[in-house]
Amino acid sequence: MDMEALSQRPTVLEDTPESFFERFADYALEADLAPEPQGSPLLEVVTSAGVFLAFDRGLPPAPTGRARLLLHAEVESLTYGGETSPGAYRMEKGRYELRGRVVQALARNLYLMDVGVPVVLSLPSRLIGPDLFSGPLRVVTAPPLMAFRPDTQR
Repeated sequence: MDMEALSQRPTVLEDTPESFFERFADYALEADLAPEPQGSPLLEVVTSAGVFLAFDRGLPPAPTGRARLLLHAEVESLTYGGETSPGAYRMEKGRYELRGRVVQALARNLYLMDVGVPVVLSLPSRLIGPDLFSGPLRVVTAPPLMAFRPDTQR
């Protein structure tokens, strides 16, 4: 494969869900997981920033009660400024509006956002600008929001 074709390939975010969790485990949070019907791919994640419905990327069965997990969102759009109170708000069709600040660059196109809880954001290059760290942001996520768990709950 030539270099030009290689540079146009999308960045691989994960080898496996477990390796993605391990790579960013320092940014995991403790949250309460509400019981879901057996076999449901969704987790109801209860946090201080709100309740998230997240696609479960962990190995079955999903735990209930207190668990450690990593929230990951792909960004569809963002706006600078506006509401300064951190938070997460459910929108239509599996999207969320996240309000807060980007606090750290983690890897190419991956950033840590504080919305009251940590969320790893995957930002398309077209949205990354010089003001990313300068103040509050409003981010709209593409569905689904994902929850990564360690392969064994500790």
